[in-house]
Amino acid sequence: MFKKSKVCTGVLLALGSASFLAASAQAQEQLNRVEVTGSSIKRVAAEGALPVQTFTAKEIAKSGVTTVQDFIQQLPVMQGFAVAADSVGGGGGGVTTASIHDVGAQYTLVLLNGRRVAPSNSGTTIDLNSIPLAAVERIEVLTDGASALYGADAIAGVVNFILKKGEAPLTIDARFQRPQHTGGESYNLGISKGFGDIERDGYSIFAAVSYDKFSQLKAKDREFAKTGIIDFTNDGRNLEFFNGSSRSVPPNVDVTYNRTPTPDNPAKTSKVSFNPYLEKNGKCPDAHVVGGRQCIFDYTSSVEIFPAQERTSFFSSGEVKLGSSGLKLFGDLALTDAHIRARIAPYPAEFGLKTDHPYYTKYILPYLTPAQVAAGVTSVNVKYRLYDMGNRAYDYQTKANHAVIGLDGALLGWDFNTALTYSTQKQLQNYEGGFPLADKFNAAIQAQKFDPFPYTLGTMPPEMLQALNDTQYKGNYNTTDIKMYGVDARASRELFSMSGGAAAIAVGADFRKNSYDVRANQAVANAEILFDDPQSEFGLKRSNWGVFSELVLPVTKQLELSGAVRYDSVSGVDDTLNNKKFGNTESASTYKLSFKYRPLTNLVTRGSYGTGFRVATMSQIAQPLVDFGVTGGSYACPFKASYDPLGYFAKGYGCDRQMEAFQGGNGDLKPESSKQWTLGFVFDAADNFSMGMDYWSVKVKDAVTSVSEDLIINNPAKYLDLFTTKTKASNGQTYVAIKLMPINIGQIENEGIDWNFVLRNNLPIGRLTTRVAGTYLVKSRYTTPGTSDQWEDSMDHWGTNSAVSFRNVMNASATLDSGAWSHTLNWNYRNGYKDIHHNEDNCAVSDVDTGDCVDTQLTVKSYYTFDWQTRYAFNKSLTLVGGVTNIGDMKPPLSLRNVGSHQLGYDPRYASPIGRAFYVSAQYKF
Repeated sequence: MFKKSKVCTGVLLALGSASFLAASAQAQEQLNRVEVTGSSIKRVAAEGALPVQTFTAKEIAKSGVTTVQDFIQQLPVMQGFAVAADSVGGGGGGVTTASIHDVGAQYTLVLLNGRRVAPSNSGTTIDLNSIPLAAVERIEVLTDGASALYGADAIAGVVNFILKKGEAPLTIDARFQRPQHTGGESYNLGISKGFGDIERDGYSIFAAVSYDKFSQLKAKDREFAKTGIIDFTNDGRNLEFFNGSSRSVPPNVDVTYNRTPTPDNPAKTSKVSFNPYLEKNGKCPDAHVVGGRQCIFDYTSSVEIFPAQERTSFFSSGEVKLGSSGLKLFGDLALTDAHIRARIAPYPAEFGLKTDHPYYTKYILPYLTPAQVAAGVTSVNVKYRLYDMGNRAYDYQTKANHAVIGLDGALLGWDFNTALTYSTQKQLQNYEGGFPLADKFNAAIQAQKFDPFPYTLGTMPPEMLQALNDTQYKGNYNTTDIKMYGVDARASRELFSMSGGAAAIAVGADFRKNSYDVRANQAVANAEILFDDPQSEFGLKRSNWGVFSELVLPVTKQLELSGAVRYDSVSGVDDTLNNKKFGNTESASTYKLSFKYRPLTNLVTRGSYGTGFRVATMSQIAQPLVDFGVTGGSYACPFKASYDPLGYFAKGYGCDRQMEAFQGGNGDLKPESSKQWTLGFVFDAADNFSMGMDYWSVKVKDAVTSVSEDLIINNPAKYLDLFTTKTKASNGQTYVAIKLMPINIGQIENEGIDWNFVLRNNLPIGRLTTRVAGTYLVKSRYTTPGTSDQWEDSMDHWGTNSAVSFRNVMNASATLDSGAWSHTLNWNYRNGYKDIHHNEDNCAVSDVDTGDCVDTQLTVKSYYTFDWQTRYAFNKSLTLVGGVTNIGDMKPPLSLRNVGSHQLGYDPRYASPIGRAFYVSAQYKF
């Protein structure tokens, strides 16, 4: 458990005492002073020197993006976030996130108007889908750790979305975008209006509603993604990569029969696998390849690589003066209903077939040897891909509600702000098709209403197809309710005069209570869906509170010192549904010291050093072990006769290609601690040139993460305790499974440089503004899961964390403003890297000429795009915009990644499959 240090306690008490001693001092007028992200002390914005990147609504519009997540995730400081494409079979659940400096989304705090919103999970990670772009006034990104002010999850930094408010004309925004190639169209419509001026009228109200729709993109519509069978050349050899599934159309079968154990092989049964269609016809059908005696299905050909999305959002803010008291009441209300509709490969059904069934006699018995039949067949497992039922269709629906009501003003010389927050997310996982109910499916097979064995893709007769479709389930699968109740208060004031100005102090406190409830639809809670597993339900709750103080000392006109200290306490986790308790109350003191020094009028140097503290999420601590489907990649079974420490091979457990998986929590997790520092400068030469550079470092100890699937399976001896078994009710078969469970992996160290240049030129044809920004990653390493001193990294190569840390991420823009015209050229760049390594054992890559398995690691090319936008303001009311994204129609570079989401041929986290796209938009102000 973390303890409050004597030094931190002393500083906290000293600052608190100073604040009360100064309470009787005469209030000083503070004109046009505001809070900036990273500080609770109100000041003139230009006074601050924090590494805060600010993007206005106008700048965001010029980037050509249509959503908050698209803009945030293209910033060079962002790496390691979740994208919408992760929902295509990768467990993304419809969530998109922000992650500063590749440290992780869980270490980046996202705020709405300076306050927390309900997270997308049981921790603090925010789903960017819940934030409406149409209502955003500006975005402030603090690229420095701020745990001492905001709390545990601000270790990497803060993203603060400042939404519009106040008087504004009725405005209608509309946009349509269509890619040059099929699929991926988008539509956006927004309406907003502001009423009243707070100074003139004593009140103001702003409201905005927006609707966004994005069409799906199918794998078959992009040449680079249409198949999992990829032919390529590497080092002068003709090679082929394949990632497929043994659940095929028509089905493969596993026939288990008795055998006599031997000293070399103690197993009492043997298994033979084959495809009756292949045995009869001598070849596999389309979209399959031969694998031994089986047909391996190219499931990639059937997926949608970019999910359909739909979002309706409403936002309103208001404030009203309370007479002549100097106080004002304010409130925010945000409502979002978002859908991500992902369609992945058809259902991979497995079911048992008795030896007295006519299908056994007709399709299976003819291809068994007399010896196998004589030994006695004990079971038949049919591995079928329900292609004719259509893709598995998920609707990840998120209903987000966020309400804030508070009081702001000045009292007894203090500027104060306090508010109550109630924020919720309801996440519904709905099945829209492609999932068979076990009882109906098995009854139809038993009654021979459809026959899976003779029919290839799309050739099943209509009456059989109807019988198959009649077995499917459509409706809600489970619902997750997330709630956050919070209250916070902060106050700041000037203390005394110094050579450089007035010293100032801020104090504050906050309390939050979070709940995370997962409920299954009882109609399908107990493996009613074929080949499914029973769902676990839980209701997790915990609370946390913190107090902080901040002090700013302008020692001279050139030198300013500041410090902040915070104390946090986080309770253990209560599972109220199952009446269990997990973990302990953890507490810690954190601090931050910083300076700003101005040796020249146009040069500012700055630096900071601080500490952080973070407790694992509720589900990481307390979630029961739940079914997590199968692995994203295909693997050779790690257990065989020569290596069988758990006896899985001897028992004949299934262990074929895509392995079964569970996900669960770990009640023994320790809190994480961190140290962060920055050192940089800002140089501003008059009005035509400025530049900035900040060197930053983040070190996390006892970091919590899960061991990746490929690391577990490729290192069974090291992670033997993460293997288990899963028995399927649909066929009675037991399979080898892995457990994706969080552990304290040891340490994380990330260091890098954020840099930017801005050049402004007045030309005869207008004003040209050129901006170039980037992040150069100096270090990004972590200890091997389960160790504290064995370091590895993912710098410019695929790491054991199944991700890549990019050395260079950059963007640039050039905008020419000429009267009513504005033209912008944008450039985004990400360097190349070493791809995932495939060895000969997993045989994912083979030599086309010899058929031999090949050890391969590709070099993935760098990825960059150019975008163009032209804007014309007809008058004060009407503005028209036209643009092209990805002018060069750059395709994602080839990657042989086969872990995570179901897209193959490229990595959807690092490159877009959309290609060149054209858009038009219009804005009209009444």
